[in-house]
Parts: sequence; C-alpha cells; structure tokens
Amino acid sequence: MENLLREYMDRVFSDRGYDSQPGQGPVVTISREFGCPSKLIAQLLTKELNQYHNPANPQQWKFINKEIVEAMARQLDLNPTEVNYMMSLGGYGLVEDVLASFSQSYVSNHRIRKTITSVVRSIAGQGYVVIVGRGGSGILQDFPNTIHIRLQATLEWRTKAICKSRNLSKAESSKLVVEMDNKRDAFVEMLTVGSFQPYFFNIALNCSSLSNEEIVGTILGLMKIKKLI
Repeated sequence: MENLLREYMDRVFSDRGYDSQPGQGPVVTISREFGCPSKLIAQLLTKELNQYHNPANPQQWKFINKEIVEAMARQLDLNPTEVNYMMSLGGYGLVEDVLASFSQSYVSNHRIRKTITSVVRSIAGQGYVVIVGRGGSGILQDFPNTIHIRLQATLEWRTKAICKSRNLSKAESSKLVVEMDNKRDAFVEMLTVGSFQPYFFNIALNCSSLSNEEIVGTILGLMKIKKLI
C-alpha cells in the first residue's frame, strides 16, 4: 500500500505540478475535534469505498494523511517532523518562531499557507481521495464533488479516549483536549485567513453517540445522495 501511495504522490507532483484550479473530484475531507478517531474512520471509509461496486468507474480510493506533510517538507526543504510540529502549534507568531528556530532559511506564514494549499489542492484534483485534517475542509471549499465531514464528541468522551490512548490522568487529558482544539482551530484560521466556521462542513457526526461503523455508513449514504459514488 505504501508503495502505491508513493507512486501516486510522485505522479501528482511530476505530471501536473501544483494545481490551484478545482478538479472534478470526488473528494472527502475529514476534520475532527481532538480525541475523535479520524484516521480509523478514514481507513474504514476508504476500505468500504473500494468495495463499492461501480462497473462504470473502477477507480480506487486512497486515504491521504502523512503524504501531505511529506510533500510539504520537500517543498519547504524541511523534514516531516519539523512540518508536523509546526502544524500542531497553529497561530501566526508560533508558526514563524518554530520554523525560524528549526531552519537556517526563514519560512514565512505566507509560504506555509501557499505550500499546504497547493499540496492539498493538487492531491484533491486527482479525485478519489479521503483527506484527513491538514485544513482540507477550508482549503477545498470551492472544489466540486467534495463533501466535508466533521467528527465531534463531548469533552468527557474525548477526555476518556485520550486517557486511554495516552495513559494520562483525567486532568491532563482534559487540558490537552482543550489546548489541541484551540491550536487546530488557529491553524485553520491561518490557512483561510478568517475565523473557524462550522459551515465549512456538510455534516457533523457525534463520535460519543455513534459507532465508527455507523459514522462510515452515514458518510456513504450522504455520498450516494450527492452522487459521489
């Protein structure tokens, strides 16, 4: 699978370069509140999409996550760890301070914004991708044949999930959830040069009251209604 994704990414950026124009899709973006299982749901969704029989178009769907960071790292002459750390902080001043400390070459917020926008739009332009995070919902608002999913849950549910996955106390987990939510919202605001808005999403799904399978089934149902599959 990793080799197939690597070949796919090589084709995206060698054949087409960075395309700023909307493609034809279809594309699914998945955003989340911290503590919701976006990666697992994206993987389950991709698997179900590739089992969906469509004799008119046998195109395989791809789950895109770390590939965006790797492509950004190549463009910015950084390593993926640096880019991941920068993206986890959000905000204007923090981003510039971190990049300046990591790299001998100063990288501005404008260049960061331009690079991630170009990478995400180029990947989306190929179609048949499920993009997790990375500001995809804001960046791809004008793309046709695209649906934007938001995963959310109560603070209590997400705190328990983080306690279990990271072996933290309840107090530590609750604090981390709030901090990460704020940082992720700030990152989207930096990309879109505006405040984080709920209307970025076509549908919000509650992980504290729906199972992963129910969430995937709901997304598939919406995709069928919108004729994306």
